[in-house]
Parts: sequence; C-alpha cells; structure tokens
Amino acid sequence: MNTEINIFGIKIKKSNLFEFIKVCSKIGLIILILGSLFLLNHSVLLSPDDYNYTYVQGSNMTQKVDSIQNCIQTGKFFYNNWTGRVLPHVLIGIFRSMPPIVYEIVNTLVFLVFITFITKVLNKKTTFLGLLSVFGYLSFSMMFGEKFAWISGSFNYLWSCTALVIFVYLVYNYFTDEKNLNILYKIFLILYSFIVGFMHENVAFVGGSFLVCLFLFNIKKFLKFENKKKITLVLVFIMFCLGAFATIFAPGNMNRVNDVNSTLSWLFLKNYTDNKAVLIVAALSVLIVFILNNLESIKKEKIKFFSLKNLKSHNRNVVKEEFLYFVLPAFIATIPMAFIGYFPPRAFLAYETMFMIVFSKNICFIAKYFEKYEKSLAIISILLTLVVFGRFSPSTLRTNKLYYSI
Repeated sequence: MNTEINIFGIKIKKSNLFEFIKVCSKIGLIILILGSLFLLNHSVLLSPDDYNYTYVQGSNMTQKVDSIQNCIQTGKFFYNNWTGRVLPHVLIGIFRSMPPIVYEIVNTLVFLVFITFITKVLNKKTTFLGLLSVFGYLSFSMMFGEKFAWISGSFNYLWSCTALVIFVYLVYNYFTDEKNLNILYKIFLILYSFIVGFMHENVAFVGGSFLVCLFLFNIKKFLKFENKKKITLVLVFIMFCLGAFATIFAPGNMNRVNDVNSTLSWLFLKNYTDNKAVLIVAALSVLIVFILNNLESIKKEKIKFFSLKNLKSHNRNVVKEEFLYFVLPAFIATIPMAFIGYFPPRAFLAYETMFMIVFSKNICFIAKYFEKYEKSLAIISILLTLVVFGRFSPSTLRTNKLYYSI
C-alpha cells in the first residue's frame, strides 16, 4: 500500500518522497546561493574603478553617465583611448546611476544564470550536484570577490563570461544536433555572436578557440549538414570573428600595447599554478570518469583493461567531447596572454568557465554511476554544502575579508 505523508499541507506519496526531497534540496541550494551572492554584493565596498567609470570619460569627471548620449560618448572614448571593452564599461556607468539595490539584485541573478548554464552545456539539465560543484569550484578559486561582487569586475568578467557560456551552450548543442533552433533563434544567435565576441578580449580568445576546434574536429560532419544549418553556423563564426577583431584591435588597445614592451613571457602560466588546487580536482574528475567508463566496458565486453587500443576506442567520444571542445580551446586561448603582460586571476574566469563545464559534467556522471548508494551521496552532498558555504559565513561578510582574500 502506497501511503501518503502530509508535509506542510502537501500530500506526498512515500514512493515519491525521495524525489520531493531532491527538488526541495535543489530549491534550497538556489536560495542559499542567491542569498550568499546578494549579501556579498551588498557588503563589498566600491573600488576606484567603480567611481571612475560612473562618469563620462573625457569629461574630467564632471558629467555622470545618465543618458544614451553619455553612454555613446563614453563608449567612443574607451574604444579610441583605453580599451575595446565598450559594453561592460558603459553598463557600469548605467548601473552606477541607479540605486545600488538594482545592481545587487541583477548581478546576483546573473551569477545564478552563469553557473546554471555551465551545468547545462553537457548535462542538458541543471542538477543539485551540478550547481554545488560549480559553486564550490568558484568558491575556492582566486579573487572571487573581484570577479563577482566588485562592480567593475562583475561587468568585465562575470557578465562577459555569462554571455560566453550561453553562447557555447547554444552553438555546441545546435552543432551536435542536441538543440533545434527556429528562424528567430537563428537570427538571434547570429547577432548575439557579434556581441559575445565584442564583450571582452579574453572571451574573444576563448570563444574563438572553441569555435575553431568545434569546426576543425568536425569538418566531415559539418559538410554533411543541410545548407541552412551550414549558412547559420558560418554566419555565427563570421559574426563572432568580427566582434572579436573589433574589440581586440580597438585603437585604445593598440595605444596601450604601444606603451608596453610586449615580449614573450611565461608569467601567464601563473594563473594555472595559483589555481592548481581547483584545477587538480577538475583533472581528477576527468580521470575518474575515464576509469569508470572503462570499468563498464570491461563488465560488458570483457576487454583487457590495460589494452591501450581498447582504452582509446571505448573513450574516444568522451575524450573528443571534453578535451577537444573545452579543455584544449582554453589552453589555446591562453597563448596570446604570453605576449600580453597583464593577465590578473580575475581575467582567468573565461578559461575557468571551459574547465567548469567539463567538471560539472563529470561530477554528475560520477554521481549517477554510484546512484545506488543514494544515502552515502546525500551525506556527501550535505558535507560539501557545509564546506562551500563555510566560505560565506556572516562574520566573513561583515568584515569584508572575502573581497580581499578570495
């Protein structure tokens, strides 16, 4: 007999109780994430850049950005004199002219969109462990506050990387036939491609590397697409390249490059060494999935585990999907930074985004592989949640240490 349980006035069948708990856990996690980020955004003090970008550039700090005309004037000044990141800097001026609560709420929601789409690229859906793994990864990466709470940092890194991961989600799933797009979505994606390429030079490097690898390693598949799909993807590629070219080679960027003696330097690798803990965890997740895939193959087909040929054949799709389209593009995209002297950890977020896509997928695969041990997974999830949110304790927020230490 399948009896019912009354929980806060909601009648739940015992057979559906575990599913109900999973849904409530996911909702609770989302609320915790939103609450944590909102408090962080609310508590972090303004940086000098946040003050400077409030004003129309070139006006000697006398006119605030409070109109479309001012936005255009500021955009032109930035583009010709300082940087190609026109969109983020104009948005800073617009939001600084509004009550602070507007930025705090919107930026918190953008963060949730960011981590949600990271989990959706390869998983196709958002799960509790997917959200927790990405949030946990970010919590232990460097400069959390400067990437997600500092106003200038959020628009330059969080918002631009959110645009990037949505772009990767749409293009990858459309290319691999996982997602069909109607004509309006296709037009949107083509126009959106230019915007993403134009957002930020690091996003341009990562997104461009992703597109090149996706097309290069699937050229035979691409040639078999129907003409409409080919044209759409080619236009996406062209528009992204135009946007990337426009931001990377902005006159302002060229002026700054001429002022700096840019030579080959291995300092760009410091971001990898400084974030070695989280990157090692991500790499271990790839290794565990690789082993689990082969164990399954051994059980079904009785292959020899140490046969390299069999290992390659049974994991070709896994390696192709995770390494060629996400990990490899991130590494390729760091090459230009060897010639650019300034590469702070917060700028590493675009590259981390690609690693997190793989990490999230692997965590969900591992959990599904061991789903028969549901109680153990539940306990592990609770412990991991406590560890992650231990980084966002109220005492830490009150002293603003989070902004400076992470």
